[in-house]
Amino acid sequence: VRSQGIWRKAHEGAKVKSVSIGRYPRSKAATVTITMELPAVDATWQTVYTVYGRGDVAVTARFDPNKTDLPYIPRMGMQMVLPAGFDRIMWLGRGPHETYCDRKDARVGLYQGTVAEQFYWDYTEPGESGNKVDVRWVALMNRKGIGLLAVGQPLLSVNALHYTTDDLQAAEHPYQLPKRDITVLNLDLMQQGVGGDNSWGAWPHKEYLIPCRQYTYRFCLRPIDRWMGDIRNIATASMAVPSIER
Repeated sequence: VRSQGIWRKAHEGAKVKSVSIGRYPRSKAATVTITMELPAVDATWQTVYTVYGRGDVAVTARFDPNKTDLPYIPRMGMQMVLPAGFDRIMWLGRGPHETYCDRKDARVGLYQGTVAEQFYWDYTEPGESGNKVDVRWVALMNRKGIGLLAVGQPLLSVNALHYTTDDLQAAEHPYQLPKRDITVLNLDLMQQGVGGDNSWGAWPHKEYLIPCRQYTYRFCLRPIDRWMGDIRNIATASMAVPSIER
């Protein structure tokens, strides 16, 4: 939506305001806190990475705007890029088809497939597709079963595609999308609803929009491989992140 265009450039000109490190020997953990200024939207983004001795990384993200009269936010979350080969996805959440906060017509279950299968090719113009809501955990893996597990604290909105956001915005038709072997992974608190009550153009209902205000959310990352055992047991064990003993 054009009126929300300011958020496409929210990251531009970002400046690191501070970096601090904390160590907690009793918990065998260390924290790295990074605070960034987002001058394009007059806001602050803070990420706290808590790294535990066994390799888990608990991530806490906080968005804090200095003014709240900006347009609704299309999505609130974080994005990362996985290298070539991590093209298999498994998740515990709604599926197997795409779901959004106002399109939850799918059962919670365990689903899997390739990242390529998550993109919907039948739209005339390429755009957002393949999202998953109410995700308890999601794993991105290569053919050897090596990969990354992300566990919501408690839930996530997840999207994994072989295209960047700019790719989807620039192409007029799906066949114009570049062929990429990377995986772009969004681990979000929320993405706004699809809307379209009139079949085209209608905004999402108010409860499915994201007002400009302070937000905080949390998830845990864990490296995985096939030798660790059943991924479902690994994910369940990761649901509880230990607290730091100072």
